[in-house]
Amino acid sequence: MKILVAVKPTFDIGQLKFEKDGTPLLDACPVSLGEADRCALEEAMRIKERLGATVAAATVGSSEAHYKAIRDSYAMGADEGYLVKADDPWKLDALSVASAIARVAAATGPYDLVLTGSGAGDTHASVIGPMIAGILGIPLIAGVDRLEVRGPGVVAGTCKLEDGSYTYEARTPAVVTVTSEANAPRIPNLRAILRSKGMPIREMSAGELGVDLRRLEPLSVRKYEIKRKRIIYKAEDQKGAAEASAELLAALRSEGVLS
Repeated sequence: MKILVAVKPTFDIGQLKFEKDGTPLLDACPVSLGEADRCALEEAMRIKERLGATVAAATVGSSEAHYKAIRDSYAMGADEGYLVKADDPWKLDALSVASAIARVAAATGPYDLVLTGSGAGDTHASVIGPMIAGILGIPLIAGVDRLEVRGPGVVAGTCKLEDGSYTYEARTPAVVTVTSEANAPRIPNLRAILRSKGMPIREMSAGELGVDLRRLEPLSVRKYEIKRKRIIYKAEDQKGAAEASAELLAALRSEGVLS
């Protein structure tokens, strides 16, 4: 069995700081392999350990964070690493990234499975996996919380939704997107980390793959702010508390919060 895992370094939005005008300080924000991508890698490693699969990792970008994403993949147990060189990777449109990953799959495969995180923590678009499946013309199981290999050429993914769990079965080759709830990714030991530094990263160009990498120029990025009314209902005694409560309830009803 052969598996390709698409990985992407993402901004750690939990540590993101902002200017007073709401502009994000991206240069000061840590960047690391996305949590859902780590879970996708973990699923690949578990299949490898059970069935003897070969696992490759691929990313699109030329920043140090992208090279580190492949190194981190090696440290978790990947056997091969591919990097599609691209300047300004943060501005690439999703279709360009999906096309590049699909071309890597076609050029270095065939693969039984292409795994991705269900969505990046910094963009939340959740479109790369479906696009890859569409470009390759193969089945997709999206938002998987549990992945099973049920036999030669058959995989099943269980997705937990609000009204219950749904299990979908597909024949390989197939694309599966994995949620950050699927597993607890392993933490590589020092020996694995040191070994990853000496493993080769095969660099590819967009021209080599026949991909036109298009970019989007963000017009504005600002912190989302909830404007509050800052109305205070004061109560100095029991009677005042009753009056303040009545005023508060009336205000909530007028805003449509209470019926």
